Amino acid sequence: MDIAEGQRNDAPLALPVLEKAKQAVGRIDEVLGDKGFDSDEIRGAILDDHDTLPVIPNRKNRTDPWPWDEVMKETYKQRNRVERAFSKAKQFRRFATRYEKLREVFLGLVRLVFGFIHIRKIALSVNTT
Repeated sequence: MDIAEGQRNDAPLALPVLEKAKQAVGRIDEVLGDKGFDSDEIRGAILDDHDTLPVIPNRKNRTDPWPWDEVMKETYKQRNRVERAFSKAKQFRRFATRYEKLREVFLGLVRLVFGFIHIRKIALSVNTT
């Protein structure tokens, strides 16, 4: 995970975060991203450097579209899990408004918020009867 400035696009962070994820996890099978990550540089790095399938839909204005089949479309639907997680995180006011201006402090808050969300999920699965 990495944090960019509020006005900055996420796409430049894709390759460094992917490299860190590969070091932490080992092997990555698929990389899901929205149309903002549709660039030849990102797709090429995902394919060549990581030997991974990029599940990124093509932009409308792309002149040479990449293949997009039904299997990729079904896999892309799993991206909603990430969107729902951020929606839950934005219930924490301090996270949503980003009161912390320092990167390290905000990153700590992000970890704390997602830790609370994870604990809440675990607590709901425990049978207390």
